[in-house]
Amino acid sequence: MCKYKFFWSFVILLFINTEAFTQATTNSPYSRFGIGVMHHETTNFNFASAGTGIGLRSFNNINTLNPASYSEIAITSLEFSAINSALKITDGKQTQFQNNFFFNHIAFGFPVIKNKWGMVFGATPYSHLGYDYSTIKTDTVAGGVSYYYSGLGGLSKVFFGNSLKFNIDSTSLISVGHNLEFIFGNLYYDKKVIFGSIANAYNLWTINNNHVADFNSVFGLQYQKKITNSKSEKTILTVGFTYSLPSDLKTKKSETIRTFTGNIDYGAIKDTLEVTENVEDITKIPSIFGGGFSLEKENKWLVGLDVRTTKWSAIPSVLSDVVLKDNITASACFEITPDASTFKNYLKRIRYKMGLKYSTAYFSVDNQDINEYGITFGLGLPLKRTDTSVPTINVGVEFGKRGTTTNGLIEESYINTFLGLTINDRWFIKRKYD
Repeated sequence: MCKYKFFWSFVILLFINTEAFTQATTNSPYSRFGIGVMHHETTNFNFASAGTGIGLRSFNNINTLNPASYSEIAITSLEFSAINSALKITDGKQTQFQNNFFFNHIAFGFPVIKNKWGMVFGATPYSHLGYDYSTIKTDTVAGGVSYYYSGLGGLSKVFFGNSLKFNIDSTSLISVGHNLEFIFGNLYYDKKVIFGSIANAYNLWTINNNHVADFNSVFGLQYQKKITNSKSEKTILTVGFTYSLPSDLKTKKSETIRTFTGNIDYGAIKDTLEVTENVEDITKIPSIFGGGFSLEKENKWLVGLDVRTTKWSAIPSVLSDVVLKDNITASACFEITPDASTFKNYLKRIRYKMGLKYSTAYFSVDNQDINEYGITFGLGLPLKRTDTSVPTINVGVEFGKRGTTTNGLIEESYINTFLGLTINDRWFIKRKYD
């Protein structure tokens, strides 16, 4: 009975979280470009590791960064997490502070066949869209022209993944995996152009609303080798690769273009130039190729490195001042557990984590690249374990920066705090009676 409650609790949480993912979760002006600011996908397992996970496997944690890792899951696990993002925005002259709380992920995984086949499904944000800012440009004919931009929404995804493991010999294995993703959401864009230097001018107001809903696929591969030294100490090397397909996501696009007089606070509609509703369109997302590795002394320490490249250059930009370009994201992590088996000193059972990440720009504004970097710290706090469960609370913090104040652009500094809970149990046990 408890296990049925466990499962239905996940279903309810999945529904709640999927609805929550569709809310505004950022105030970044850079989310205006493309489909918004891309979500850095993390789970309880790897938030504090700067999102490093392509070459990681775990028997009691869910690692959605590589679906090939699911075959390692040995006990049924439910996990979910939330992030609070504190954002500082500055152009070098003015500074704003924003705060957003959002659900980061929910996932449910279990072994279909232990040590052979693992299955996971869940939900997570895909991109974040939320901005409200203005700028003034000088035109040789119209004089000062004010541009007002606002946007709201973002994309989310629910996924269903499977992984199979094949033993090569007693010390090495290979695992393959696949995630089927359903990406959906609304992208709302609002733009007003006001010709303030021309008396009685007809200003321009454009509203776009895009509803996206379609499928995508991600493939994963991992190779693992266990190395035993002369003291019978095991070191585990894991190498992984992932590939996310490029896709043309089905989109229904609505657009309204109007003219109006007055200003941003008070105006009168003069004419409606164009209205289109639910026109069939596509939203392009790029291919993503990733590779990574980890080296681990079991229950002692772990080091890992990931590199991902995203083919944004294959997607045309709809904005004249923005160029999309291929980007590279690199992350590295280090974890240490002083003594996982002790019951006398709780501090020694904690998993201590830190990570670094750097991402080159996937777009440039007025020929200026918008790069991002960050550092993370966190703790894996073990709860009371039993013979069949290894529950954990994960806490973490990330300090990062994106953008620059060069050429009148915007620099963003953020502090993301993370809280995640993993609960698990061993299901489908065949009990023996005398």
